[in-house]
This record gives sequence, C-alpha cells and structure tokens, in this order.
Amino acid sequence: MPDQINEVPATTPNFTTEAAAKLAELFPEIVADGKVNLDALRALIDEDAENPRERFGLTWPGKTQAIRAAQTPTTATLAPDKDNSVNWDTTQNVFIEGDNLEVLKVLQKHYYGQIKMIYIDPPYNTGNDFVYSDDYADPIGSYLEITGQADGEGKLSTNSESAGRFHSNWLNMMYPRLKLARNLLHEDGVIFINIGEKEQAHLQQLCNQIFGETNFIADFIWEKSQHFGRQKTNSYSNYDHIFCYGRKLHDGRGNKKELLVEYSKTEFEDAPLYNASNPENTLLFRAGSTKFNLPDGIYDCSTDEKYELNCPVVVENGHNSNDFELTFRSRWSRDKVLEETAKGTTFWVKSRNFAIRAIYADGKVSNESPKQIIFTNPSAPNRTKNRFQVPVGTNEEGSSQLKELLGGEYFSYPKPSTLIEYLVSLTTPEIVLDFFAGSGTTAHAVMALNAEDGGNRRCISVQLPEPTPEDSVAREQGFELISEITRERIRRAGTKILTNEAKKLDGRADALDVGFRAYRLVDTNFAKWELESGITEDGLQQALNLRADSSSDDAAPDWKLTEILLKLGFSLSETINEIQVSGLEVFSVEGGLLLAYMNEHVPPTLEQLRALVAQQPAKLVVLEDAFHGNDELKTNLVQECRTHGVDLWTA
Repeated sequence: MPDQINEVPATTPNFTTEAAAKLAELFPEIVADGKVNLDALRALIDEDAENPRERFGLTWPGKTQAIRAAQTPTTATLAPDKDNSVNWDTTQNVFIEGDNLEVLKVLQKHYYGQIKMIYIDPPYNTGNDFVYSDDYADPIGSYLEITGQADGEGKLSTNSESAGRFHSNWLNMMYPRLKLARNLLHEDGVIFINIGEKEQAHLQQLCNQIFGETNFIADFIWEKSQHFGRQKTNSYSNYDHIFCYGRKLHDGRGNKKELLVEYSKTEFEDAPLYNASNPENTLLFRAGSTKFNLPDGIYDCSTDEKYELNCPVVVENGHNSNDFELTFRSRWSRDKVLEETAKGTTFWVKSRNFAIRAIYADGKVSNESPKQIIFTNPSAPNRTKNRFQVPVGTNEEGSSQLKELLGGEYFSYPKPSTLIEYLVSLTTPEIVLDFFAGSGTTAHAVMALNAEDGGNRRCISVQLPEPTPEDSVAREQGFELISEITRERIRRAGTKILTNEAKKLDGRADALDVGFRAYRLVDTNFAKWELESGITEDGLQQALNLRADSSSDDAAPDWKLTEILLKLGFSLSETINEIQVSGLEVFSVEGGLLLAYMNEHVPPTLEQLRALVAQQPAKLVVLEDAFHGNDELKTNLVQECRTHGVDLWTA
C-alpha cells in the first residue's frame, strides 16, 4: 500500500527506544549494529562518568525490573463507563478505575508535559497496605489476573514485614509510577507526595534519583492530628511529610523559579505604618503613588493589635489620600524597588513584617512563599493562618467529612479536603492528577476550590479496584471495591457543592463542573495487538493465522474509538458526537477535527468515503476490518485523502 496511510500505534510510547535514539543523535559513534555501546559512551564522557563499583545513591533488590516496568510499553487502553459517570457530555473531570502504572502509560501520549500539579497519597507501607509486583513482560495480563478479571480469583495481598524485602517491594512499586509521573509534569509543574515516617527517608532518596536533587522544593510538615497519643512507645507521631519536587526548578540561566506561591488573601488586613523617619533601608512613596488593597476609610491602627499607627491613614478610592509620605520596609533592596517602580510595578502595603506585594506592569503578582510547617490550629500562639479563613483540617476531620458524605467510616485516616485545597492553591494548575485517589479527596478538593474562587481546574483521579475487607462497614453497605467508594464520594461531594452554591443565587453554580467521565482500564480492543512480549516465532505465526480480524467483535464502537483517540494523542475529555454522513454512522471529534468510521460489519462505498473526505477533517480514521479486504477501495481512499490534505489512519 502507499505510504500515505497511517496505522494507529499498537502500544503506548516506548521510552527505552526513544532514549536510545536521542543518545544516538547526540553521539552517533556509540552505536554499533543498532545497539548502544555503553563502554564507548563512558569513554566519551570520561571525567563525568562514575565508577560503577563506587556509586552513591539508593539501590535495592529488584530495581532493574522496576526500571523496565516503567519503560515497557503497554497495549492496554481505557474503556468509557458512561453508566458510572456524571455529566459525561459536559464535564472535564475524569475518574479511572485501574492499575495506576498502566494508566500512567496510557496517559503519556496526550498528557506528556501537560500537567502542572500532581498530588498523591501512596501506601505508607505500614505492613497492612496492598503492594504488588509489576510484571513488565505482561503488565496488562498481570493486572487482570491480580484483580480477578482474568480467572475470577484475585491475588491481592498486603506487604507484611515478615514476608521479606519489605522496603524493596514498596520501592519496586513506587519507582515506575513516579518515573512515569515525572513525564507528565509540565516544565513548571510540581508534585506533592504525602508520606509517613516509615518510608519518608527512602522516598526522598528515590525522588532525588527520579526528579533530581536540584528539583527538590520543600519537605512540608503537616500536623495531621491534635490528639494526644498514648499507644506509641516514647513518642506519638502527629505529623506527615509532604515532599514537593518540580519538573524543572531552574530556568535556562540557572535561576530558581518561584513555582509555589501562597495566594494568602484577596485583601490584606493590615494598614500601613506611618513613620516620620526615613531609615536607609526603607523607601518613601509619595501620596497617591502607592496602591492600597484596603476598603475606603480611616485607619488608626492595624487589625493586628500589636501594631499601632503613629498617624491615621486615610484611604479613598483605594489610594493614600494623606499629605504625608508613607515609609515602610521592603524585603527587596532599595535599588530593586526603584527598578520595579520604573517598570510600572505598583505595590500593596501589607504590614511591618512584610511590607510590599508587587503587582508587575504585565499583571503578574508577587506572592508570599508558603511556610513549610502546615499547622492545623492557626489560633494557637506563634502560629499564623494559611490562605483559608478556617484552618487546614486533620485526619480526624477528614474522617468526619467522609462519614458525613457517605454515612459510614469506610477509610482509615482519609485526608481532609482543605489540606489538598491549600496545596492546589499554591500552584496554578489547569489539571490536577491524583493516581492514588483513595477516597477521592483530591477531586473533592478541586471542585470545592473552584466553587470558592471561581476557578476552572480539572481533576484526573485514578484508583485500583482493590476489594474492601470482607468484614468492613464498606462491604456491609454494598461497596465491594475501593474504586466504588471513590466514585461515590466524588459524586456526592459534587452534589453537595452544587446544592450549596445554588443557594447563593449569584449564578455561579451554573458554571461549576461537578461531574466526571468514568473509565476502566481494559486490554486492547484490537485482536492483532493482543500479543505478549515473550511470544515465540511459532506462537506469533499461529496467532496471526487465528486473528484475521483487526478488532474484537465484542468491543463496542465507542470503546474502539477511545483507544484510537488515546493512541493518537487526544485527551479523555474531547467532545464526541455521532453524526451521519452520506448514510454512514460516524463519530465526530471536536467539531469534525477527526472523523472516525468504526463499523466493521458494513463496508462503505467509495462515494460514501469521498463524502467523509469532503468534510475536510484533519484526521480520518477507518477500521481496517471495514474494508473487508478490498485493497482497491483503500487505495482510492488514500488518493482522495492525499488530494484533499486529509490525514488517513487505520486501526
């Protein structure tokens, strides 16, 4: 056939092959017989190469297999689950039931480098957590077997300390998932990882390897409980670590980017202090030159009782209306303030300790950096509020929140939504990804924050269909899988948020997205791609003889379309409509950007295919089976597409 016809790739991207190709492009001399010669590469970078016998860093049994698990492509895909979705046609949020390792591979094509924020709360490896070994040779087959979808008998098990390789098993699970997660991060993206004391030391070393030590931003300490504990020997742990790493913390000139900023308040409460003196480390702003983010009025003292004003400050129309100059300290140098003022930067006056907040001429705002200790009680001595008028919650409050929504205690120590809201508010993400979704706190937090500030952030949640314990409250209430709880929590949280916002009668509720598209991880819908990587030559020939058809007869057309769209680089929230063109039932994606004919049982005529091409889609997809072996019809279609500049794909 002519080379103008494209075939949808069978698997997700192969990063091992891509990495080798990039090395070959940089150093062509290291490639021999199509393979990379590591000795030749080491000779080229001699002084920067490390002695393999004297290496600093974290290593553990099974690390090589963990690396392969991250690099091995998968034929797996996602199937739409419209029955378990909310507002399928309009929502931009996504919930995926499946093994997050395979799901992360499926997301690589479209979401590579696109996500500004990832938050995960992985298993803490307490001995009761589910941790399983990834089979890089047959990842989707292993997943189906483990979860009981292949033979009806699941093989989930906990990672007990008595089983041996306790920490190694956990690291082998975390490594490939974090490796793939890094690929998805935007250059200015950040990842937050909640972890307990048992694995925090190993996790930081692991993250240093994957994200790079220079991309470490902070180790936030979250006060997760205010209860006094007596059940622990010597001390009671009432905090968690939240590691934060950036994808690329430094710009091209080596300067550190400010990836986290605390949007603390829309209005600063402290009035500026007047001081008749002019110390060298302060700068005078004449009347009217300083922009005040204060309501009009007369201010005799700060809202903080510790600060007294020497003279009342009058604010009219948001500006200083006094005949005296205001003097205040800045953490910027005098030269820096003058430089920014000359550029058109104005300043909000805040307080004695942090006097100015820059508003640049291009509208960008300079904010405070968040403190690394996240307290849950800002009213206590020497503690300050974060961005919320209410404190970030504790685990106990997270449990109460979940119980109120679902009517039972289905999770141990779920995170409070206010903690995730706070972390999301430190960044500016369009999409927030959580691939250890658990009870669905992150999706709940994103919806709540959007309702609070009018944002339009989206959330992608991924949860394994892990069975609930047989004697649990969740099982008694009909929740057989953790993923069922996750979906139901997101659904009920959205309903509650929408109800509360609708009572305000300000019209904002109409714009809120509290729905989600549900998907399930499944094996490929195309028979010719269902081949294990370890298959023999005879086995391959036998499989090809048995599988004359390209696609599975059991798969619904929208399942096949979803797989094709993912492998062509489309998102999970594309607008898809079913239309008729010259008598053919066709899927139209994003208003005709892509047209897809997915009915292999009814072969189209040349006139019908010409009508499809006449619609001028950027891409036209036709199932291989739809041609019924008619190569002449396919050749004519290729010619039509070439003439009209349409990109033709088959699957």
